[in-house]
Parts: sequence; C-alpha cells; structure tokens
Amino acid sequence: MNLKADIDVAGVNGTTAKGDYIFDWVSPTEWREEINFANYERLRVRDAKGYWQKGTLDYQPALIYELSGMLYLQSVLRVRSTQTLGKVKNRKRDGIQQECVEVKWSRATDRTLCFDDSNGALIGIEYPQDSYQAPPLISRIEFGTFHSVGGKLFPYDVRALNDGKVIAAVKVREITEPKELNAALFSPPANSVLWPQCDDMQDAEPTYRVRVNYSSAAHVHGVRGKVILYAVVEADGSLSNVTVIRGIRPDLNTAVLEAVRQWRYKPAQCGQTPIRVETSLSFDIAQ
Repeated sequence: MNLKADIDVAGVNGTTAKGDYIFDWVSPTEWREEINFANYERLRVRDAKGYWQKGTLDYQPALIYELSGMLYLQSVLRVRSTQTLGKVKNRKRDGIQQECVEVKWSRATDRTLCFDDSNGALIGIEYPQDSYQAPPLISRIEFGTFHSVGGKLFPYDVRALNDGKVIAAVKVREITEPKELNAALFSPPANSVLWPQCDDMQDAEPTYRVRVNYSSAAHVHGVRGKVILYAVVEADGSLSNVTVIRGIRPDLNTAVLEAVRQWRYKPAQCGQTPIRVETSLSFDIAQ
C-alpha cells in the first residue's frame, strides 16, 4: 500500500507548521517512510537487516518522537519486560463504550490504552501526570475516522492533545494499492546509515547512571518542565551524539547533559549480537 498524510503541529503565537508523511509498505521487512516537515527531512528504507536512514540532522528532533507516538502503534501497544498490565476497566466516553487498561512501571502508570468495545479498535492513549513529575508534553492521543484497509480498521485522523488543546494532527489523504511495485523505492538511499532491527530485539538497559546535580543551576526553585535528550546507545554500551532536543534553561540543560554523558548501558541486542540504537531520554524538573 501507499499512504499519504498531512501533518499539522501547533507552533508559538498560535501559528501552525505543516508537513507531509508518505509510507510505502510491502511487508514488515520491506517498506519506505518519508517525513518532510519545515526544514527537516527524514527517509527510512527497511530491509531484512534493519532500516537505512538519511536525514537533514544527525539527531531526531523532539517533534519526531512526538509523532512516533501517533504513527508507530506497534511500539505503543508493546508492553516491555519491566512493565505490567492493570485490570481492564469499562467506561463510556463521547458516546462510545470503551475497554481501558493501564500499562504500568513498578511505581507509576506509563499510559492507559482505550479500545472501542464494539470492534476492538484502539481509539485513545492517555498519559497521566504524577505529582512529582512535570506535565506531559502530550496528555492524550485520539484515533478516529476509521476505514477498512486490507480487511483491518485504519484511523484516518490522529490527534495529540495537551490539556484538551490539539497540538499535533495527522490526517490521511489517501491509501492506495499501487498496480506495480517500484523496486527502486526500496533500495538503500545514498549516504544513509543502517540501524539494525530484528524480531528478537532486546532493548538497551542502563547499567550505570549519574544523578543530575541541579545545585549547579541557579534559581531552580519553582521551575517545572522537561529536558529531553537524543542519544545513540553504541554497541559497546557508551552514549554518543547526546543532544538537547527540548530544554528549559541553559543551566538546567547543561546539568542534565553533564550527568547523562557519564551513563553506561547494556547495549541493545539482536540475538546475541550487540547493536547501536537511537533513543530519547526525558528528565522531569518539578522543583
């Protein structure tokens, strides 16, 4: 199939930035994805080894991670080995009978998944705020305007909200089945980087962490927000290319950077083979 969609993201001063999303899919190990947004472009091409990636930046902007929660439902539905599921709860919202379940860490709820009781479709994801955390960037994701595609229900409208206000939207323009397969679309792009993927992939896990020393940052009291970093967990467990992709203040951003650059990981693995992966790290500041 070929999917084309429009992306709208709320900017500062009430402005809206627009982008395009194109996805060509043949199988789980043969697809092509393009994101074009403002001055940012990213191309991914999947093959049996992983995905080949080429972009205008050497890191993933915060916006891309926010869109991932709206577009990559496989990762949203995945329950990690360190997470558990709560009890299924029934409720009615916007006239729809729903079945909702919490995905939990040991000490907090990560997200709540809600499904339409009549057809099993995922229609909402809620991200709670604990008292000791800064407000989430996205508090809820809504899926709507479902159509049958290949015998499965597919949402044509996806919205991300913060405190009831829409901050990002993805609207599918069309989904078509090409008459002929253009094999050239699925060749690795020139100057791209391979990021290995596999069915039995194991996540990277931190083995050594240094706590953030906020005492070096002046006037921390009363500050609330999130510092989000992009990083690559290398095959030897070290971190590289650590970059602030959403910050609060320069002094607080620097305090987080100084700590994280000393972290070490058990690397991600495909079978017994260590591999490098991209990741984002979020730090709540609610002093």
